[in-house]
Amino acid sequence: MIKILLFVIVLASSCITFADSQLHGTFDGDKALAHINKQVSFGPRTLDNPKAKAETLSFIRDYLQPLATKLTVQPFSANGISGNNVWASFISPKPNTRNQRIMFGAHWDSRPISEQESDSSKQHLPTPGANDGGSGVAVLLELARIFAANPPPINVDLVFFDLEDMGNIDNLPFAIGARAFVKRNRFYRPSGGVIVDMVCDKNLTIPQELYSKTQATELVNKLWTIAARQKATVFSKTQGTYIQDDHLPFLEANIPVVDLIHYPFPDYWHTSEDTPDKCSSDSLRQVGNVLLSLVYESS
Repeated sequence: MIKILLFVIVLASSCITFADSQLHGTFDGDKALAHINKQVSFGPRTLDNPKAKAETLSFIRDYLQPLATKLTVQPFSANGISGNNVWASFISPKPNTRNQRIMFGAHWDSRPISEQESDSSKQHLPTPGANDGGSGVAVLLELARIFAANPPPINVDLVFFDLEDMGNIDNLPFAIGARAFVKRNRFYRPSGGVIVDMVCDKNLTIPQELYSKTQATELVNKLWTIAARQKATVFSKTQGTYIQDDHLPFLEANIPVVDLIHYPFPDYWHTSEDTPDKCSSDSLRQVGNVLLSLVYESS
């Protein structure tokens, strides 16, 4: 009897995970990892490397163009520098959900310096940005593939922010692109959102970032409940810290947006060692599947 009961419990757990994937298909971590490699192959996505910036922007735009309901590139100037935000929308075919909207965001630029290098001779080097920048973009691109194949039950926006990683360089702030986006699109008020940043590490740990936990509590609880059900172990119930990231301009506008970010930061953070070999397709898969369930369970 005990063996039978244990079998039923295990089977029920497996069915829950299987049912999640049947709603929308499964997030492919290998495809996401390939997107990271592609971005890094262009070189640093920095202001002083315009060729890599242009190639990366074209890659993101060209990938999304046949998939999204609507795609917009929004140039902006702020703090004396210029960038481009990319906004892809997936409009639900269900008329009764036209007013429901969620946003997923990531920054597509990379950091022009490696100030965390222990070797001072390397601190002027740009970071390759595999994890810090590349991983969030990769997750969003793989979500786009699934949304195009399985139209979501609510409206979904994928926003790729430029110039996030200029913070503390020449007295510049973090999240320049996200702030410009919120300022320009004052009409845009999704019901909530998630920023995806640094989510590919082989030993990924995502605690509950404190700005998110205190100002987007309901959404944090929902994400971690889904993660627990899916046994997504990269989501930790531990309390994180306050982090400056692309979610802050939205929180300041009273839009509940959660920051999913690895913390404590890995030892290669803001160094020249932020390379694809540090990344895990399984970490990407766990994060992606939680975000998919957040969308497809919202109808």
